[in-house]
Amino acid sequence: MPEPWYDPESGYLHLDAYVAKRPSYRKVMEDGHVSEEEVAEQAGRVIARLKDVEAIADPAARKVAIDALCEMAVLYTLERHRHDKVM
Repeated sequence: MPEPWYDPESGYLHLDAYVAKRPSYRKVMEDGHVSEEEVAEQAGRVIARLKDVEAIADPAARKVAIDALCEMAVLYTLERHRHDKVM
């Protein structure tokens, strides 16, 4: 069984665990500094993965994937905004 995306009891996403395991994240964070070039490279990886999804997903699955990604982006933006207000 694949690792769950979220805790079914609390509803919290397991994104931090997924991110921490990603080689792309680990490589960038080795020096603790995130450069513009590294952000651009990551954006390229995202576009490549989205193209992979487009190539294999039927229209209904594509819509679900886009909706999920957009809602995740909203969540990320809200968390960043909340964090910036606290700091």
